[in-house]
Amino acid sequence: MKYPLDIKEIIGVLISKNKIDYIYLNIYIRETSPFELIILVSNKRVNDLGDWVPKILKTIKSYPNYVAKFYFNHQAIEKIKEGNLFMFTSCQPKNLVYKKENTDFIPIPENLDFTKCKKLALEQCAREGQKVDEFKQGYYHFKEKGLYEIASFMLHQSIELTYRYLEILIQAKDIKTHSIRIHHLQLKKITSNYTCVFNEEDDNDIILLQALEDIYRSTRYENDFKIDLKVLIQLEEKMELLHINAIEIFDHSIKGFDKKNISNSIQIPQGKVSSTKCDIKKLEKSTPLKEIVKHITSDISDPITIYLVGQRFQSIQIETSLNNYEITGIQNYHFNLLLVSERSIRDLLTTLQLKICECLGVSLLLMSYTKDQVEKQLNNNNPYFHHILNAKESLLYKGMETTNWSFHKNKGISSEETIKKRLINWYNRKNNANGFFNGGKAIENSEEVIIKVLLFNKALKQALLGLLEYHFDYTPYQQNLNYLYNLVCNIWYFPIEIFPTFNKEDKRIFNEFTQIQQNVFYNRLSHIEWYKAHNYEWRCELFLEECWKLVEDTIPKKL
Repeated sequence: MKYPLDIKEIIGVLISKNKIDYIYLNIYIRETSPFELIILVSNKRVNDLGDWVPKILKTIKSYPNYVAKFYFNHQAIEKIKEGNLFMFTSCQPKNLVYKKENTDFIPIPENLDFTKCKKLALEQCAREGQKVDEFKQGYYHFKEKGLYEIASFMLHQSIELTYRYLEILIQAKDIKTHSIRIHHLQLKKITSNYTCVFNEEDDNDIILLQALEDIYRSTRYENDFKIDLKVLIQLEEKMELLHINAIEIFDHSIKGFDKKNISNSIQIPQGKVSSTKCDIKKLEKSTPLKEIVKHITSDISDPITIYLVGQRFQSIQIETSLNNYEITGIQNYHFNLLLVSERSIRDLLTTLQLKICECLGVSLLLMSYTKDQVEKQLNNNNPYFHHILNAKESLLYKGMETTNWSFHKNKGISSEETIKKRLINWYNRKNNANGFFNGGKAIENSEEVIIKVLLFNKALKQALLGLLEYHFDYTPYQQNLNYLYNLVCNIWYFPIEIFPTFNKEDKRIFNEFTQIQQNVFYNRLSHIEWYKAHNYEWRCELFLEECWKLVEDTIPKKL
């Protein structure tokens, strides 16, 4: 995180005049002001609330680039346990800019990660939504019976509960008032996604806001309250508009938290994570690479030659005095191998690949080409095959009598004319990808959520094909998303950051997305949760942005 230049100064001023336990800095996606300070104080300071809050607010006024939000420690942890994503995201260790010495309070429980917190958030949304709907149904019930005064109270409660929930969603606390006008002004202040159901400068809306004040007070404390049906119908329209906007605000908030979490999803605080390119000789001593080759050569009777196309190694390593500093951890190996044979053996690879993965606990991608097919690619000066076959120590096994390749005189280096053709093809792929993604993004609040995710799947396939074709003039013979993903992961790192596959949960999320087409067409999948679709949407948006950069940054200036 890039901190504002004056952050140390404002922290120094705040802690010198006030007893503060924690200060977190929220800059969200932006890196410009106003910055948000989340200030946590001890529960013991409840009694002198009126003393220290004005002091801090006065201090903050001297720093117009900052806004401050105050919470007691017990409030923070309660909200996080309830699934408040704002508080959970704000109180991440990476946002911490100040911690009082000897403070042992920990805001986020150790067993609570983003996925669990998000699940709690969705459950809370469902509960609050049910309360709102019950009052809403009560409104229509009593309105139909002509009991307009009781109906108006039900309407007021439906509106008030909606505002309160949105305030908690966005800033982890609501304003303790029954005034709809105050709730309206507060929501307008804290989120730009609020469409301002009421306009406090419009004469008619001023009357409606006053009517809501009268409804709550009069139905609770007066016996002769009456309300005009025309006013009630206008308030009904406002209620419906608010509920539509509330769904939009919720969806946008969840997307925002998803996006913020994705940008940090590769960080694992319990251990050290690495993804490295290793020397082949070192790999052979410590990985199942030799065993993989042995499995392949024993299962395929045809003479074959095996090349290493790419590899990834990920691990979590934990060292602790609790086990006498014995190193424990998890290791994931990913290999991409090229098999060259006299005749086609592609029909054997699917079963063989699954067998090896299950037997050795590795991730494996096998590619198969005949010798004639490879020679044709070399004669055409194909960069992809020149890179693989020319790489030092890429040859793992030589089982064919002759594999002395005739490399092109240009050694895979493309001419300017060829690059121009590939660039035109790239723009076509990019347009296709944008079309699919924007089409999926446009599907909201409908039953077509499956189509939304299918379109995202197609968008990524187009982008990945475009990358391989532009950089290496290579179009794979398999074009499902899982296959393309594993190909590019051995070339670039960004796919693993956005769609990590390190643990079981990561793999489940990734597999659900890559297999969506198969599950729809063959397994008759007909529904997927909206929160999952929004999760995929943000991942895809980040993914496509990285793809565009990879090409734009390498286009020759002459072109």
